[in-house]
Amino acid sequence: MTKAIGYIRVSTEEQGASGLGLEAQRAAIGKAAQDMGAKLAFVHEDVGVSGARDVEDREGLTVALGQLERGDVLLVAKRD
Repeated sequence: MTKAIGYIRVSTEEQGASGLGLEAQRAAIGKAAQDMGAKLAFVHEDVGVSGARDVEDREGLTVALGQLERGDVLLVAKRD
């Protein structure tokens, strides 16, 4: 079974505190993993991090990328 690593992000602390944006993204990633028959092993998140920031400035994304092994997939609900 394919292993999937998820990444979710919201730009503001307020969005993170409400949980709505993160939960919608988490649900979308979970559905995508299920639809493709993959096991969602981890979901990493960045809260209060602008989409304009470099990968190196997104701790959750950096960790997610570091966990990927050959044959794994990275699932991202939003590319921005």
